[in-house]
Amino acid sequence: MTKNTVLQVKELTKFATEQNFDLRHLEYFADVWLEAGVKDISKMTRQDAERTMQVLSSSEASVEFVKALLAQAVRQGMPSQVLEYVLQSDIDGDGRTLAQEIFQDSTDPFEPDAPDVVPAIKSVTNSRNQNFDLEL
Repeated sequence: MTKNTVLQVKELTKFATEQNFDLRHLEYFADVWLEAGVKDISKMTRQDAERTMQVLSSSEASVEFVKALLAQAVRQGMPSQVLEYVLQSDIDGDGRTLAQEIFQDSTDPFEPDAPDVVPAIKSVTNSRNQNFDLEL
């Protein structure tokens, strides 16, 4: 892990220890893991992480929810290489990693911050917006 990633993991771990998730939060988290097909967080793979991010994107999860979900995953033993992969991902293709968006910017990690940025990585569409018109 890079020095920066280690600091971000420490920050997320600190955040996780400060949280006291109630039953309602844990049920929301469980719904995400279930929809992503993750049966055991401690055995997650990069593919599991990608599916989880797709679920979060399609559900329009807030930056606070993403941070809380990752904190809960840390508590449940998410493998460090998967956590690093998630934190260093740029889901919306705007050049900012997930870690930068949740720890520094507090911006939506699923939407580009600049209106003229076309997401190169994002492949998930919101199912509610299936019928849309494109203008060039």
